[in-house]
Amino acid sequence: MIKRFLIVALMIFTAVEVSADELDESLIQSSINPVVLQQGKVLFEQVCASCHNKDLSGASGFNLKDGEWVHGKRPTQILNNVKNGFMSAGMPGFADVFSEVQLRSIVSYILSKREGWDDIQYKLYQLDNENDQVVTEDKLIKSGPLVNNLADFAIPEVQHYFIEFEGDFYAPKENDAQLWLQWGAPHEMEVFINGKQVLKGGTPWFPTWRLKRGKQRLKLTYRSGNTKPGQRNLTVIATNLDMTIKLFAVSSRAKTIMDDKKFEIKATSDTVVIRKRIHSLPPLSISVGTPAKLNYAFNSKTCSINGLWQGDLLNIGPNISGRGEDPSLPLGEWIFKSPQGIEHTTAENQVCSYKGYQLLNSEPVFNYAIGDTNFSVTAMVKHNNKISFLFNSNTQKKTVILRLPTSEKLIWSSENGKVTADKAVITTNSKGSFQLTASIQK
Repeated sequence: MIKRFLIVALMIFTAVEVSADELDESLIQSSINPVVLQQGKVLFEQVCASCHNKDLSGASGFNLKDGEWVHGKRPTQILNNVKNGFMSAGMPGFADVFSEVQLRSIVSYILSKREGWDDIQYKLYQLDNENDQVVTEDKLIKSGPLVNNLADFAIPEVQHYFIEFEGDFYAPKENDAQLWLQWGAPHEMEVFINGKQVLKGGTPWFPTWRLKRGKQRLKLTYRSGNTKPGQRNLTVIATNLDMTIKLFAVSSRAKTIMDDKKFEIKATSDTVVIRKRIHSLPPLSISVGTPAKLNYAFNSKTCSINGLWQGDLLNIGPNISGRGEDPSLPLGEWIFKSPQGIEHTTAENQVCSYKGYQLLNSEPVFNYAIGDTNFSVTAMVKHNNKISFLFNSNTQKKTVILRLPTSEKLIWSSENGKVTADKAVITTNSKGSFQLTASIQK
């Protein structure tokens, strides 16, 4: 009887495991389905983004993009966590709020944003001296998994060594990326993807290795050689190809450095105006963040609206850390950005002259002149998919022509003239003013 019970229990356990494996695979496959991802994205932004951030990088809740999972990283475990929640930690369960299909779409969306290492393992070999380059199994002194899924170059406690890190690795799916070794000249680090060595690029002091898009098998090797012990804790970061954005940490030391470079500016109750160098925007751009989470940038050199994005305002950490060598990062999704913008068409001999801005009812009003005509512009935002730009000038019943950004998401309108997809021909009213509205389609 006992034997029969054990056999039945084993059969049930095996069936549950197979079912979980099948569901894991289904969720993984759905993470590349555009329809599922769009549904998951909408739901995530509705109920999860306030704690985990819109880009999944974490706020009061955990970072959901990296390889460090506290409550289980399997897709089925993530699904159960979303269903049941952790009320003791302030996270409600959503099993009674959304359908099974909706909950799975949220998990698939989370999986689609994965970045960095997964199941990383290390092997440490002790070498005879600084010139020893022979790595054999009999020299292996330590190995194992790294639970935080980061390459930890501080593990070795011996003077002469060779260390290897290997695991699955997730790079951006839609954009090219690379590994960057900071101050890399004296270091013997090599990179292998899917079993093949990657050619080193960049410069001697800032070497780079091109990544494939999406999931790949990554191996990093490092030989201590004659480098100084204090220099061996390497900083390895994934960046975009022009190195203007540090995407995420690949080594433990890099994570420590990058965590210090996060300083988010958000417009919670009042409009915020900030002048910092911004990625993808030209110099002299002034950012304006609104509580409705629709933000814009005014460029004081061209007197144009040269950026519009949904979400929170900026992470200015990269611009204030170290020597401020990196631009601030918009915390949301671009609707349009430079070189597109709302810009006056002018004669060749006319130039823009910026006069500064003042606050009116807590909203910035930017003042400038085009030739002999003085203008001012401010914005009115009631919700995150509609913004109206209010222009004033010192001339009445005058024609003003503006070039407009083009996007499938944008619909332009004005009661003061004719608007096409890329141009507005406006006549100022009896007070010298006009309004231009952008509606953003989902």
